[in-house]
Amino acid sequence: MKFSNLTAALGAASLALAATSLPAHAAPWTYGFDAFNDGVTNGVAGDGGAFEFYGMAVTEDEDNIFLALNSNLSLSGYNSSGADDGHIGWGDLFLNFSGKDTATALADGDLFALHIAGTDSDSSAQVNGLYQVGSTDGVASSNSGFDTLAAAEARVDSYGYDYSVGDLDDSYFDKNVSHQNVMSSGTKVGDIAYLDAAALSAKGLDFGSQGAIGSETFGFSFSKADLNLPEEYADNDMIAWIFAECNNDGMGIMADVAVISDETPDPEDVPEPATALGLLAVAGGAMGLRRRRA
Repeated sequence: MKFSNLTAALGAASLALAATSLPAHAAPWTYGFDAFNDGVTNGVAGDGGAFEFYGMAVTEDEDNIFLALNSNLSLSGYNSSGADDGHIGWGDLFLNFSGKDTATALADGDLFALHIAGTDSDSSAQVNGLYQVGSTDGVASSNSGFDTLAAAEARVDSYGYDYSVGDLDDSYFDKNVSHQNVMSSGTKVGDIAYLDAAALSAKGLDFGSQGAIGSETFGFSFSKADLNLPEEYADNDMIAWIFAECNNDGMGIMADVAVISDETPDPEDVPEPATALGLLAVAGGAMGLRRRRA
């Protein structure tokens, strides 16, 4: 009984030391799923063609955000005689952390994008990376696609399926104007790392367990610090979306991520190493005293 307080002190000190030395661990994956039958390939919806998108997923560690995509469209795109350049690729992967609508975020310099397709794209960005978006463009018309999302939705409806953009259905996009799916200008602010299916699986990603059956799984990571976001954005959801250049399918996700790289752990919640060592020293001294008095 006489050692109970000492044991508590040692336990608290040990936990404090552990908290200062914990490695960064990724959080669980958050999934956002598109409809599995609203992609249009060669004019036909719901046939599991090359432009069927299934879902997105996001996770994070203390310093990085990881985004994964599952679809039937390879990263190198799709050869099509209907496209002006004979090729239809991925659009840019847009990111909005601001809590503002897209137009306001763009005007305020708060819209970001990952360029993921290198030179296999009609985006103004031809080098993969994280960009602060300056302006956007819709390139569906030159890629034998749907200039508006309303037109894509009508085609899907005509086959008896429901149109979807994952987590961003109806409320986020104006479907009746030319849909902007790539950057027309932007400033590169950071690099991105490519992650193949094996690397993502090793991080715990499992689209299959969630019902997504796309033939292509790949992803990317980037540094939170490169976003250089103000503190007031720390509690906002991340909104992300991507479309094929033809707008024949697209998908989006909303996820709660800690976008300020140094906001966790809160320094006020974790004792400094010296403080924790001091607790151990005090506890150790108390043990010596109690042993001598025993």
